[in-house]
Amino acid sequence: MPVYKGTNEVTSGNLYKGSTEIQDGYKATDSFYVNEVTLTITFIDNTGSNISLTDASSVSFTGVPGTSWTSFSRNVSRTNGTVRITSATGSESGDTQNILSIVQSGSGRVTRTLTFSGTLPTVTQTITVTVTSTSVNLQTRTLYVGSGGSSSSELITIGRVGWSGGGNGTISVTANYDAGQMYASPPGFPDGLVWQGVSSGNSKWFGETDISVPNYQSGSNVSPPSSLNFINKVNQTGGSQTSRTNTLIVSVEETDVYQAQTASASYTRTS
Repeated sequence: MPVYKGTNEVTSGNLYKGSTEIQDGYKATDSFYVNEVTLTITFIDNTGSNISLTDASSVSFTGVPGTSWTSFSRNVSRTNGTVRITSATGSESGDTQNILSIVQSGSGRVTRTLTFSGTLPTVTQTITVTVTSTSVNLQTRTLYVGSGGSSSSELITIGRVGWSGGGNGTISVTANYDAGQMYASPPGFPDGLVWQGVSSGNSKWFGETDISVPNYQSGSNVSPPSSLNFINKVNQTGGSQTSRTNTLIVSVEETDVYQAQTASASYTRTS
């Protein structure tokens, strides 16, 4: 129920007895005036290298002391793939009435979430939250893609792919090739990618009936391959052909220890 002095409403923080501000007014046991308060929460980003607080804007709530306000969240995220986030925390300053609750959630490498909830204090106040994080630096691996076999009369190039430096992962290999002349004449084969294990008789063809970019992916959590060769193939000799360049690309996904990485090598044939 609003309180008036004449025709002017007495708003929060403006009712005094002498020089003393009146917080609440009662007639008998019935409240006729409640002085509202404002809680402001500000943030300091102290998350460290390669990690940031994605939203550091302050938040304010106004209302009756002791009432709950709508909870909200802030994310702590890495800025690149060189680190893995292990935790995020918020430390409070100015919370004299212990009204603010901060809960961390999430367990991924990329983002952690801090959720804030609580009640309004008995007096207007500002709480400052300093957000920090912990992380682990991800190691790099040396990927190799290139010469590891031989060329035949069909002008195919075998490229050895894999990585050194330890750790398991899923190896992905793609052949990007010049879309020029897809088939030699006569009869030839399409440009593309062949996985060759220990012999040509153990080959598996990718892209034979589909001229889209072929690719290969191993099973997950495998060790660096010891005998995995790929044929980055250019049309066999015969018929009218033009110069073209194919590229063999190998990539390994991120793990808890290692960064995701990609390497490539190009091969060119001329007519």
